Amino acid sequence: MQPNPWDDGYPSSPQNGQQSGLQSNGMDSFPSNDQSYIAGTPQAPFQPILIQQPSATPKVIGVLFIIYGLLSSLGVLTPFLEVGGTESESRLLVNAIVVLSSIISAVTAMVGGYWLMNYQRRGVHLIFLGILVSSALAMGNIFLGEVGEIDVAFGISTFAAQQLAATLQAISTVICGLIAVLPVLTSSVGLDRSSLFSGLK
Repeated sequence: MQPNPWDDGYPSSPQNGQQSGLQSNGMDSFPSNDQSYIAGTPQAPFQPILIQQPSATPKVIGVLFIIYGLLSSLGVLTPFLEVGGTESESRLLVNAIVVLSSIISAVTAMVGGYWLMNYQRRGVHLIFLGILVSSALAMGNIFLGEVGEIDVAFGISTFAAQQLAATLQAISTVICGLIAVLPVLTSSVGLDRSSLFSGLK
């Protein structure tokens, strides 16, 4: 009996044929050993954590209001700069309001500015409160007749000068208020949650 010319010496079976067919088609049933795999646990991609640097806006606004407070403190010298004889009661009242307004503006601006430089939100509250109080005192002075020679400079009546001075005071109050709350409006990074009115809640 002659040997089969097509026999390569290895026994053949249907199972071996199926495995060779799968391997030849590149369809392995199991992952290769050189790949890390955990069944049922998808591997999430690495997400880097970004840490934002504190915003410089509170520090800049704080420095500006400290300078503003130093300049406002010069208002206490107003009664001593006037040269004249006896002063009326209304004039004394105007000078007293000017001194009080200067003290309030100076203290609230400098303390609030210092708090803002340390990223304390209560600094915004204190500065804004000081702006409102000093503006109200300035309005009182205007209606007492303190218009700063506006009537003489523009050649208008005292009533028109009071209206003009009140309008300018209101505009300056709005501008200062917007500058004071700028760190809150821009949601500055690093500003804490402190509040000047937390004890009133």
